[in-house]
Amino acid sequence: MELVGVSHGLTLQELTRWEALALSIGAQHWQVYDTGNPALDAKTLKVTEVSNSHYEFGGYLSGVQRVQTDGPYLIVNSTVFLTRALVIWKRVLNASNAYTFPIYGDATPSPDPRIPEIPHPYYSSWIFLIRDRKALQTFTTALERTLSYVASEPSPAYVGYLESWLNPRNRFYGWHGPKTPRALQRKKMTIGWEHRLSAELATLGIASFAELSRWHPVAQLADKIKRHWASFAKS
Repeated sequence: MELVGVSHGLTLQELTRWEALALSIGAQHWQVYDTGNPALDAKTLKVTEVSNSHYEFGGYLSGVQRVQTDGPYLIVNSTVFLTRALVIWKRVLNASNAYTFPIYGDATPSPDPRIPEIPHPYYSSWIFLIRDRKALQTFTTALERTLSYVASEPSPAYVGYLESWLNPRNRFYGWHGPKTPRALQRKKMTIGWEHRLSAELATLGIASFAELSRWHPVAQLADKIKRHWASFAKS
């Protein structure tokens, strides 16, 4: 296993968590790609500073272009430590070494299958598990196409979805990050890339982590609880 981590403004404390994650999944090699400005004491050989022009997606692209082994590869961003049930996800990742599918992702039902821009299911972009170099190449190509894709005028249904997700009416739904114009624009772009990447990967052999481990539905439920708890804690 090789771990490709992506962070933004890495701290030494977070770096130790990356190291612990790599150890727990038996990673032969691991590297963190920072799209921000890592703390001075976190600037080690295990940290590579990269451009923030495409946010975490640019970090993914930098990481997959620099892998050191023949796989499998775990590609994950730092939300694994903030809004994910890491203890349960470790069970998912350690469930099996027999990877039936080339790529695994965190499959999520579309909020409305009638929205053309959102595949059903789509794959949450915080984590991917990729079997080998051949699968990694197809993933890399899909990621490059995603970041160069010029979207047409969005459908009214998609515009409505984005508005309700970015400006939710309650704490049980949507995104609860900062509501500055810059933050909202960044989140809108990354949501669009997430959905586009799912569409690109749909024909390339991607499957839900549920195909790998029976713990996946448990991990998703625990993630939801943790995110809602974090949302209430902000209020």
